[in-house]
Order: sequence, then C-alpha cells, then structure tokens
Amino acid sequence: MELNTHKEFNDEQILKFRPLVKNIAYKFKNSGEPLEDLEQLGYIGLINAINLYNHQRKVKFETYASWFISGEIRHYIRDKHQTIRIPHWITELNRKIDEFIVKYKKETKQIPSLKKIAKEFNLTEEGVKEVLKARDVVHVVSIDQDNRNYDCNEYPVLEKIKNDHYKSFRLPIEDLIALELALNKLKNLQRKVINYIFIKDLTQNKTAKKLAISQRQISRIKNEALKTLKKELEND
Repeated sequence: MELNTHKEFNDEQILKFRPLVKNIAYKFKNSGEPLEDLEQLGYIGLINAINLYNHQRKVKFETYASWFISGEIRHYIRDKHQTIRIPHWITELNRKIDEFIVKYKKETKQIPSLKKIAKEFNLTEEGVKEVLKARDVVHVVSIDQDNRNYDCNEYPVLEKIKNDHYKSFRLPIEDLIALELALNKLKNLQRKVINYIFIKDLTQNKTAKKLAISQRQISRIKNEALKTLKKELEND
C-alpha cells in the first residue's frame, strides 16, 4: 500500500487501512472493552500516524501506523483498567534488554538478532518475543527496524517465557513466574506474612509486631497461605 504523503487525510485513506485497524483492535478483544470502541480508538491512532508520517523514514507506513494504532488502544486500556499491568520483573528484564541492545549496537553498529538476545539472557526465542510484547508503544531503539520478527500488539503470555537451559543454583524463570502467579492469588495480608517470613527472614514474633496482630494469627495466616501456594503450584 502506498500512502499519500500529504499531511491531510481523507476518507479514502481511512478506508484503505480499515483492515489494519480492525486486525489490531481484535488483538485486544479480551481487554473487557467493546470491539467497536477499540476500533474507534484505532482510527484515532491511524489519523495521528497519517499526520506524523515522514515518507523519508526507512520504515513502511503499515509498520509505523501499527505502533500508533496499538498505542492508542493500549494507553486507553491502561488508563481505564488500573489492574491490567505488566509485572515489575518483565519491566526490569526489558530495561536490561535495552541496555544490551544499546551496548551491542555501539560495539558492532548493528541491532542484535532475536537469537543473540535470547542467548544473552538464557531465554528461548519464544520467551524473548513474549517479554518484548510488554514494551512501550514507541521504542527508541527498534521503531525504525523494518525487519522485526516479533509482535508487540498483544499482552505477553507468561507461560511461554522460559529459560533456554538450566543453570546451577538458579531457579528457572518459568518457576519464578509460576511462584509469582501463585503469590498473586493470596490475600493481601497473606502476601505480607509470606514476604516478611520467607523473603525478609523475619521471625513470626517480629512479623506479628510489624502487622500489629498476634503471633498466633501470624501462624494461622502463614499456614493458610502455604496451603494456597501448594495448591496453586500443583495445579500449574
């Protein structure tokens, strides 16, 4: 598809890229928002892309527009649904990947391949693709890379994020993910008790003082939390 490079847009251009908008909006069908509303947001992103696109950039318009369309939809969902959030460890892993990309590009004058990123972080290539889905809509390093072979229009599937090979004395990332998902099933007070006792290594007595409840209650809450975790991990 060739886009009219004038800044003004018309109905013909909107209709031309209607399938692109519908396709991207459909990927957010599980967000809880009506598909029709998501498509309308997509059209706003498309119009912004048409107005801002510079035909001299070495990137196809479809690629450029996809970032704006998915971005408009994603930002709306994030603002409306505060519970939909990317886990902190994925954000941190993306930060480390950014640092690796910048360093690699500085040393080799090239963008690292998916295979190189996977090797650097001991992840499967499929796992890297899922991690990269959590990136912000406009990514400084890779937005102009026309040969990207991963899709950032969907939320990451945590079950697909796995280590490529086992490393001694290091819990596999898939086990860490399973543990985090299980911890999220606990009640707030249960998570606090587990955090104080097993992560911060506090005694039950000190935990009781911090939470202003009795040591007996701490013991009961801990046991209930561990039973829940055991059940969740066994069902995984």
